Amino acid sequence: MSKLFRLILFAFALAGLTGQAVWADAETTSTAASPVADKWAVVIGVSQFADKSINLKYAAKDAGDFRNFLVTKCNFAADHVRLLTNEQATKENVLDLLGDSFLPRVALPDDLVVIYFSSHGSASDLDLRGVNYLIAHDTAVDRLYSMGIEIQTLSNIVKSRIHCNRVLIILDACHSGGAGDDGASKGIHRVSNVDATSIAQGTGRAVICSSTKDQSSWESKNYSNGVFTKTLIDGFNSQGNKTTLDSAFKYLKTNVEMQVAAERGQLQTPVLAAGKWSGGDLFLGARPAGARPVPAQVVAVLEARMGAKAPTVASVSQAVSQTTNVGIIQERKDAPEAVAPLVIPNIVGSFIGSNGMTYTYWQDGRKCGWSMPLFGVVGKCTISDDGAILKSSWQGSVSGTSTAKLEVDASGKVVKIVADDGITLSRLAN
Repeated sequence: MSKLFRLILFAFALAGLTGQAVWADAETTSTAASPVADKWAVVIGVSQFADKSINLKYAAKDAGDFRNFLVTKCNFAADHVRLLTNEQATKENVLDLLGDSFLPRVALPDDLVVIYFSSHGSASDLDLRGVNYLIAHDTAVDRLYSMGIEIQTLSNIVKSRIHCNRVLIILDACHSGGAGDDGASKGIHRVSNVDATSIAQGTGRAVICSSTKDQSSWESKNYSNGVFTKTLIDGFNSQGNKTTLDSAFKYLKTNVEMQVAAERGQLQTPVLAAGKWSGGDLFLGARPAGARPVPAQVVAVLEARMGAKAPTVASVSQAVSQTTNVGIIQERKDAPEAVAPLVIPNIVGSFIGSNGMTYTYWQDGRKCGWSMPLFGVVGKCTISDDGAILKSSWQGSVSGTSTAKLEVDASGKVVKIVADDGITLSRLAN
């Protein structure tokens, strides 16, 4: 299994980019701008594989952190972001969300689509034709053609199946060997033919790679994330909602190079490539000009196809407010019509514990997860049917389980989590 490298794919794909200032903020007054109508994302991270010998450290956590960033800081509605991690992120589920059940059915031309993929990628010499593949949870490394996801497939999906004028592909990819004995590099074998420029070809697509083709992409020695992931989030957060893609990339490039050089004595240089990209810049945090609920037909298709394989998108009877973070409304399918819909509390955000630790939560319906970055601990949790109890389990430097009571405000937002082990978490102001 030493011939796999860790490939983290951040894919912001922008199809059909034309005209001037199409990336302008939705709040701009420029008549040349095309405001972002609504925003959608698929976020994928695999740390635990069916083949346990190729398990990773932080791929799933990176995905959870990025998903949480989109929802809490970038004005993405919680039910507009689909998260697949570990055993949920099978090849079937990944391709279904990207090219069938979700993005093609919700994204319209004036929307913004974000695709994030954090997992292994295959070296080209593992395939008879020298093709590179993304490794899903259930991929067998000796059957890449039938069980892997060809990288070019992602580009083709964006071009032919996602009806959106704004999709940007960002690859946190290691193209070279030289992982070192500590295994901290995202790549442990040379990968060729993963070319940001070729993937970016076509109107409106842009690609950010975490390093050049002869470099490695590294995980930090100081925190439980890839350097690229953490710095990308920091870059887009540097000027709040007014941070442009261009300024975020400049921050990213400078700080990734500085940190990796200081920690490793190596050079890691992120790269930005774009296909026929002109006009204004992308504001990832722009407020959508015409937010829409997830169509009921899409919810039904997702629930029917994914079932227990992935967290389901909550059935939504009305648009979820992105500015007030109201609770997610989920209808009880097996109850009489007279029964009121259940309210799923909104737990997304950061909390400070009575133990002095900070916890960050993300959510997909009743299923949620959290991280405690200081100790590299990641947990998963489930909200009870009545919305009052949270059951959690976690692993990392420490492992355990707990049950907690949820205190919710009038808008449906969780403001306090009181655990049975005596620790109380209080929501931090965003």
